[in-house]
Amino acid sequence: MADKDNIIEFPNSGAPLTDQKEASTLLEMLPNFEGQEEMAALLALPEEEFKQFAPVVLMELERSINNTSDKLLLIQGLNAAGIRAEDMITAGDAINKYLDEELGSIPQIKKDFVKQVVAMVCNGVADTEGLAKRVISIPVEFCNPDAKMPEYAHMSDSGLDVYAVEDVRINPGETVLVKTGLKVAIPIGYELQVRPKSGRALKTKMRIANTPGTIDAGYRDEIGIIIDNIEPPIKDITLDDEGKVTSILYGAAMNIEKGDKIAQLVLTEIPKAYFYQVEQVSDIGEDRGGGFGSTGVK
Repeated sequence: MADKDNIIEFPNSGAPLTDQKEASTLLEMLPNFEGQEEMAALLALPEEEFKQFAPVVLMELERSINNTSDKLLLIQGLNAAGIRAEDMITAGDAINKYLDEELGSIPQIKKDFVKQVVAMVCNGVADTEGLAKRVISIPVEFCNPDAKMPEYAHMSDSGLDVYAVEDVRINPGETVLVKTGLKVAIPIGYELQVRPKSGRALKTKMRIANTPGTIDAGYRDEIGIIIDNIEPPIKDITLDDEGKVTSILYGAAMNIEKGDKIAQLVLTEIPKAYFYQVEQVSDIGEDRGGGFGSTGVK
């Protein structure tokens, strides 16, 4: 689960065989996640060196487990293994009991470390309960060095935030294509819908032009967000009594800075439609009788 960029390098400590056995025993207690080799190296360190590195590892692990994207990967792994959140929590209790009752020869500081890791993972698992049971993997290519991974701001969010990779000025009445630096390979049967951020829509005249935009499964080029500045070029003209222009109020330009959240992507499953011709569709089901305001406004 840990980010590769945040994996901590441990020195070659020349740990004695007893420490290596301790590490192997303790490692069996931990959930399987990316970076286990580094975790094994940590657990094999002599106690004095272990005391130096363990707090840093716990801090990085907590950051990773609290990351929304990592939690979704956790869901995916649990679902693939057929494990429920309550199963993990029960297993955590059993691990703690085993550490206390059966592993008397292992230093307490290392046992406490394993307990903290297990508790963090169990808390992370508990947070996923009630969320989507399917997590769809989508390959992402960064085609710009300033690109950022799409991410959910909160676990309960439907949309993933996407970010601009360039500074853009949008003049009143202008439409621009803002680059994200991302290319994706969406699985067949799905699309990513491009939707506006509600805060920007409420507070500014910035709009996603083709809401909701569609990124098809077969699209492999860079994702761009089509953004309008709906502010009119001229908002108001003041005339004097003789009809001469005394003042002109111009619309304001909109500025997007590199790294700004500009839209959100919603993954949607797409069924395929099959059309077949009939004599009269009114013979099928119930005809409600009209549309386009036929039911009134109240």
